[in-house]
Amino acid sequence: MENTDLILYKSVTVSDAGANGGRMSYTQVTSGILNNLFPNVSQSERTDGVTKYRKFFFKNKNAAGETAANSRIWISRRSDGGDYFRLKAGTNTDIQSQADDYTNWLGAGYLYNAIGTDATRMDVVFDTNNGVYNSSLIRISDNSGKEEFLTIKGSGGVSWNGNIATILTTTCFRSGYPASQDVLISAVIDFGDLVASTDNWSEAGSGTYNEASYPVEVNNIGTVEDSWTLQFTSSVAFTVTGANSGLVGSGTVSGDFSPVNANVGTGDYYFTLLASGWGGSWTLGDTIIFQTHHAAASVWISENVPALTASRTNNEFRLKLYAEGA
Repeated sequence: MENTDLILYKSVTVSDAGANGGRMSYTQVTSGILNNLFPNVSQSERTDGVTKYRKFFFKNKNAAGETAANSRIWISRRSDGGDYFRLKAGTNTDIQSQADDYTNWLGAGYLYNAIGTDATRMDVVFDTNNGVYNSSLIRISDNSGKEEFLTIKGSGGVSWNGNIATILTTTCFRSGYPASQDVLISAVIDFGDLVASTDNWSEAGSGTYNEASYPVEVNNIGTVEDSWTLQFTSSVAFTVTGANSGLVGSGTVSGDFSPVNANVGTGDYYFTLLASGWGGSWTLGDTIIFQTHHAAASVWISENVPALTASRTNNEFRLKLYAEGA
């Protein structure tokens, strides 16, 4: 698996309204481009304070079908300005009017007191009194390239004194770190494995399809999150329609059926049904319903601008994606 296999995509709706978010679009978030997720904050918004939300999807586009194992995302650089950012795992369809009620948003801070090897306690400065919680997975790193992942205790793991969090971990640090704004502690969203999949196969008719021996073939590039209905138009022919994707084509039991997902621009398929799987005698109106799942996970990010925040030209923050090929 290569770095280029891990891509961020925007949600279908991008706005500051309640309908912001929803399903994954085919529009990529381009790294290093100004305003690639958030628009500029206006003077009135800086004066009054504002919280803006954006949703994106962390997608595995490995063409060989590899699993993006242990997939994670975190804030790897805090904002240069007076605003701050938080992350929260979403669903495939949730919108801003739901997400703005979510709690336990994850952030990043810096080490307040030096810690030594084998420590299990540290004090971390955050922008405000939230951003890390009991049982959170956290990452600590410095400018020398040292990096560790640890888990916060599940009970009493975090306590606050203003915006300083005292954090107790379940295991010891392998290295010591100085008190410094260059020692970053980030709360991590752990998605686990990202790979295209299929499930919930259901047949209603007189024929058969052996999905155990000839399962629906999916791929990381073209497969989307959708519920599909295959309906027979004769004893041998059928159409397939996705609840979100609409009609994607027609086929027959005598040949493999691989509807092209033209949105991805590479000729990849939504899925493939193999001719070898068909059996029995199908009739007009018979149906098969199944679901496919994309190799992606959704993330909400909030930009929090306190009232009377000063202007900052070319302000930026950074996210880091991580996965292991499997």
